[in-house]
Amino acid sequence: MTLALTDFGAAQWIGFDRSMLSIQETSSYVCFRHEFQWEPMNEALLHITADYRYTVWLNGHFIGQGPVRGWTQEWFYDTYEVEAWLRPGINAIAVLVHVLNTSTFQYIAGKPGLLARLSGRSLSGKPLEVASGQDWKWRRHFSFGSPTPRISSQQAYAEHYDAGLELPGWKLPGFVVNEEWREALPLGTAGCEPWIKLRPRDIPLLTEDEAYPAGIKSFGTVTLPEPAWSMDLRQWLLPGVVNASPNAVCGLVATTVKLDRPIYARFCFQDRTSGMNVKLYVDGQPVTSRDVSGSHWSGLYDYEVHMDEGEHLLSFLIEGTAHDYHFQVSFHEIESGRSIALEPRLPGRSDGRFVFFGASLLEDSAKPRSLAAVGSWKLLSACDGMQIILYEQEHVSNVFHQMTDAVVLSRSLAGDQVQGLYNSCGGNADYTLLRDLDEGKAVRIIYEFEQMTAGWIEFEIWAEEGAIVDGYGFEAYQGGNIVHMHSMHNTLRYVARKGWQRYRSFIQRGFRYWVIQASNLSGELKIRFVRCIQRTYPSPRIGGFRCGDERLNRIFEMSRRTAQLCSDDAFVDCPTYEQAFWVGDAYVMSGVQATLAGADPLVRRSLRLAAASMNRSPVVESQVPSGWENVLSTWSVLWSIACEEYYGYWGDAAFAEEMYPYLLKQIRYFRDECVDEGTGLIRSPFWNLLDWAAMDCPDGAIVTHVNAWFAESCRRIAQLADLFGHKQDAMELRALRATIIAGINVQLWSGERQAYADCIHKDGRLSSVFSEQTNLLCYLHDVALPERQSALLSYLTEPPVDFVRCATPFMRYFKLQALEKAGMLKPLVQEIQDTWGYMLEQGSTTCWEDMPGRWSSAYPTRSYCHGWSVAPAHFLPRIILGITPIEAGFKKVRIAPQPIGLHWAEGKLNTPEGLVEARWTKGEGGFKVDVRLPRGVLGEVILPLAPLTADGIIVSGSGTPPFLTAGKWTISVQDEASITIVSE
Repeated sequence: MTLALTDFGAAQWIGFDRSMLSIQETSSYVCFRHEFQWEPMNEALLHITADYRYTVWLNGHFIGQGPVRGWTQEWFYDTYEVEAWLRPGINAIAVLVHVLNTSTFQYIAGKPGLLARLSGRSLSGKPLEVASGQDWKWRRHFSFGSPTPRISSQQAYAEHYDAGLELPGWKLPGFVVNEEWREALPLGTAGCEPWIKLRPRDIPLLTEDEAYPAGIKSFGTVTLPEPAWSMDLRQWLLPGVVNASPNAVCGLVATTVKLDRPIYARFCFQDRTSGMNVKLYVDGQPVTSRDVSGSHWSGLYDYEVHMDEGEHLLSFLIEGTAHDYHFQVSFHEIESGRSIALEPRLPGRSDGRFVFFGASLLEDSAKPRSLAAVGSWKLLSACDGMQIILYEQEHVSNVFHQMTDAVVLSRSLAGDQVQGLYNSCGGNADYTLLRDLDEGKAVRIIYEFEQMTAGWIEFEIWAEEGAIVDGYGFEAYQGGNIVHMHSMHNTLRYVARKGWQRYRSFIQRGFRYWVIQASNLSGELKIRFVRCIQRTYPSPRIGGFRCGDERLNRIFEMSRRTAQLCSDDAFVDCPTYEQAFWVGDAYVMSGVQATLAGADPLVRRSLRLAAASMNRSPVVESQVPSGWENVLSTWSVLWSIACEEYYGYWGDAAFAEEMYPYLLKQIRYFRDECVDEGTGLIRSPFWNLLDWAAMDCPDGAIVTHVNAWFAESCRRIAQLADLFGHKQDAMELRALRATIIAGINVQLWSGERQAYADCIHKDGRLSSVFSEQTNLLCYLHDVALPERQSALLSYLTEPPVDFVRCATPFMRYFKLQALEKAGMLKPLVQEIQDTWGYMLEQGSTTCWEDMPGRWSSAYPTRSYCHGWSVAPAHFLPRIILGITPIEAGFKKVRIAPQPIGLHWAEGKLNTPEGLVEARWTKGEGGFKVDVRLPRGVLGEVILPLAPLTADGIIVSGSGTPPFLTAGKWTISVQDEASITIVSE
């Protein structure tokens, strides 16, 4: 905090009059600007932060966006070197602050504000300073339409930008402010509530790499659907609640429609998996829903309704638990299948089209249920508690509906409709020319990028005023069809002004395919380019791996790419759906990105963010910092293991000591508050997920895998206790581990099945479910008694037919660990070939969240780019090259290559000491390995072949004569020498 006080000096947090924003605006954008005099200088630094997010320009030049995610009490700020963008005389700083009034899985809703200070020194040595304060001006940026649908239950809100409402020149010096610009409201100096501690950014700035489409997947014309009914019901269902938790809700939305003919229509709803379960009543009569999820994970459903000519009351009963409160319904005539318009109306009202009735208390849910049975608007409108949903409280657009419900008319464009179709795939001055279509139709182009990407979408177009350019990103095709993301609105609407214009989105997105759907053109639309400004944690190709099997090489690169795209300002589960820092997912990614891309600062940052969640929860939370205060038992324990592994890899004792109090606190909470008296085992009250599989691990049960993980964490943290001289802690931890292991073997082993059951239920019953997951973890973490080891070993390659099998690539990470421990290296490589090779065969460039089997064959996974699935990038260099640390921090390294059917392999890994490089070849002349180590690092090379005597081994370079270790020939190596070992 001392550094922050120095960096910000007298700068004040500033805000705005929040009463000037409408209550329905869960997301809004506010402009701040200030003009100032500046002298010729040698250097200038801009320190800046905001809550929730800022984008900053100096004299119209884009500087950056931030801050990184964090806990409000320990907020982060950024520092930029900006002398290149300043000039003598009048300058202008402009900041767009994104205000978010609802929590996400990345942000906890708080108090909007901006803090900034520009400091420098003139050529004469005079200090120069500009600081945020009351003399700065603010106004609402009306180009950003609100309200819009939520992108997903984990993210913020979809982007709707009207360029016709822009403020030309507001980022530049000389802009004339009018009465709509008001004085900023001072909120306090650095260190004020709620941003008590300010910390400088602890990772590098994210990349801003331009990625252009590789080509066009398809193009043609579509008929636009009739508008859907779309609104966010949070403010009515949960007034005053801004968390991102699943909340129990109950309410009723109602409207009427007046028909001039009978119809047989289908009412289509989007999502009742994480969203609301909506029950339809027509004139007081319930209608039975149809589950039409088919291949989709999100729970699509609809209602088929006969309605006669005349007025009808439509009531929508909402009850249950939901993460998301987006109400969306579209209509299709069943006979023709076409989209139809139903115009909602409230007889006698002109201020809105829908009404809402809520339960004053959760226990009062009988009221909405009884109102659903009311058969006419006359009777319903006379009931107490009716609230009008105003016109402006409905969504200004629903682009996802416009995309997914559009009907394809043709998969080509006539010669007079398009020119230079592929010109917009590059970055030159050429452009694609599109001409207007009839009203109600749109031109659609689907751009295909060479591989998955993540970042800001950017485009440059020429358009007539009012032209609509809708955008939609998705990840994959399956069977020639788009895999639509029915659980999320990965969309953008841009309403053009007249002329050439460039727009860069303010929202991070993941996609491989980007759709542009253009309508209301009133003439021509020219598209100069569409591109993605890829934003990830910097991931230079420091480490690498190649071998004689091209399939393995592609799997490695696919895994590396996935890890890169899931490295944001923290490790995130996926760049598309959630962008959330799930702590257990990060366990898999962290080692990969540290060894291949030098991302150890991101590892430290992520581990610290997780530890800070213990300021509000007794153990580390599942995803942080988040508006959903949730604990997932295994993720908590994986965090502790990740902390110990970070020390083992990087030798950073200071960081391990910083984490040690949190590690001990977590273990002691589980010990003191969660131990079952009857068994001595952990009965975790938290979410006990391990794999998306049919395991038996309910909340509150004594779950075998949780106890196995906990025992392993005790062992790991005991080693850290030894390191720091905490002998009593180490003894306690080892004793606790022994108690847990003994309990597992007594209580959870089935002699009949010769396996460990998944859990003991609350009523004391031993689970009847046995799983591959549970038993491989009991083997991996040395839980099994010696006489039981052989059974568990056999299950690694041949589990019983009724065992629950590993479902996700995430769980396979631990299966690969178990296979490595067992020395089953051929099955390990085959598992990689089979699982990740299947993804390659489907045309994927990144690793999937799931594998086929969880959903239908038409939908093999949800996320096509998921960080928990990058295991091959860890195991291929580790196993085939055999590079592992012997001592913490790679002060001593082992290289034990394993050919496993290959003729050659090479690679290098990043370590705290520098690069460790290895290459080996296997042929008729023997086995040759070249090794290069950083200066000062000691190494041992263990040969995979076994000559009868040392005479068959030739050593050159700094290697010692060979000697036998555990029956294998070993050569000691040191410094930067390159050695060659030949085995005849």
